[in-house]
Amino acid sequence: MDYIMTCTSAELALLVTLSGYPGVAKGIAEASVGEKGQKEWEAIMEVTTHQLILKQLWDDERELKGEIPLKDEIQHFIKGYVESKWMIRCSNKGQSNILMIHQIDNDTWMTHIIDRDIIHEFTYIKGADISSVIRNYYSFSEVGFERAQMFQLTDQAFDLLSEHRNAGKVRKLSSFSLEEEQSFRIFLDDLESQNWSLYNISMFHNPSIERDPILENIVFFLPSERGIWVVEYTDHPIAPVKVALNTFEQWCDLLNGVGYEASGVNS
Repeated sequence: MDYIMTCTSAELALLVTLSGYPGVAKGIAEASVGEKGQKEWEAIMEVTTHQLILKQLWDDERELKGEIPLKDEIQHFIKGYVESKWMIRCSNKGQSNILMIHQIDNDTWMTHIIDRDIIHEFTYIKGADISSVIRNYYSFSEVGFERAQMFQLTDQAFDLLSEHRNAGKVRKLSSFSLEEEQSFRIFLDDLESQNWSLYNISMFHNPSIERDPILENIVFFLPSERGIWVVEYTDHPIAPVKVALNTFEQWCDLLNGVGYEASGVNS
């Protein structure tokens, strides 16, 4: 790993603006502090400029020449960050931060941890590090379970699981065996402990900064005291959504698959 920098949303927005991407900078800033009037933004940017000077990120000589007042390595970092074509997004329910992993070139990626939409931490990594970075980010415990747990759902039933009041509807839409019903009850308990929200790891392709990123793949999962529930789509003709409790080893294999998929994309 090669640490790059830690900065606030305002600092990142200013760096991105100075590097020639004002539209991207606007999105970064508004995600942190909301929409502001022109005078408010000018005041924020003036204070932020002083912060960049204090951090020695501002190049006075370039400014005097009328050039972009940022060091070469900062401009290179911003260009790679904004123009990245592939990104992995790791949600972390119940926590105040989120992990993004941006591809810079064929084997260089950049981790981007966003804390409370305010603090941004960046580090360069290699493609081979992706699975371990994600594993360390979640830090799920290595626990075992007494026996395998699994049930299958229709697409409609799976969509309904986002709200507690729909649990009865899901049962009516499903033809659970006794074993599947037991697994479903255990899953509901774990889902309730996470406020009825699944975690997910998603991969996006961003062919152009003028377009919204395209979702290429997504994995839903849920930590449990018994293991990690993983949602998988199958070719079952009626109930294609398989929800199964995975061991820690299976979880690591899944993350290795995410890393392998990432290593196969083109920058």
